[in-house]
Amino acid sequence: MRKTFILMTVVAVALVAGSTPAGAAPRPRPIADRLMLQAGDLGGSVPGPVEDGLAWPLLPQPCAGAPVPPPVVSRQQAADYESRYRVYENVARYRGPNAARAYVTELKAQLTRCGAGGGDNGFDPVADDVYGPDSTLFTGNYDLGDRYVGYGVAATGRYVVVVLMSDPDLGAADLTLLNDLVYRATARVRTAA
Repeated sequence: MRKTFILMTVVAVALVAGSTPAGAAPRPRPIADRLMLQAGDLGGSVPGPVEDGLAWPLLPQPCAGAPVPPPVVSRQQAADYESRYRVYENVARYRGPNAARAYVTELKAQLTRCGAGGGDNGFDPVADDVYGPDSTLFTGNYDLGDRYVGYGVAATGRYVVVVLMSDPDLGAADLTLLNDLVYRATARVRTAA
């Protein structure tokens, strides 16, 4: 009886220990659905996967050679909005609130150092701390600055929320609508996380 108990204990310990290989870090929890924009936030549009070939990064890095703090895990989605715009969302979780703020701080610094300026392709800062501290609003310019996408980025707790808006026809995101979506996305993460 005692040998059976010891054998069962050894097997149980081996099974628990064997679920994560020695030295390997456990996989991070994925970003939960409740943290992402929902159809109700998007005027009834149901979000889905981001299409292959999206030209704009969903975790921007304006200075190509300068690293930004990487997240532990992130999740992206896309949706049509107001029949004219395409909206992309990225929610990224960092190891702690300081790391999330560090990403936004570095992003702001890179926008200052490597912003394209009018008439060029690249990123241009519009306003900082729009959605609270540790946030920024900027554009991604293309066609020599004649067209642009809008970005809203905010850190809240251990998370960074990035919302990108494009208008495939006119090439000019509506920054007022974008601001509303970033407020909604940030509030969703702040209250649900």
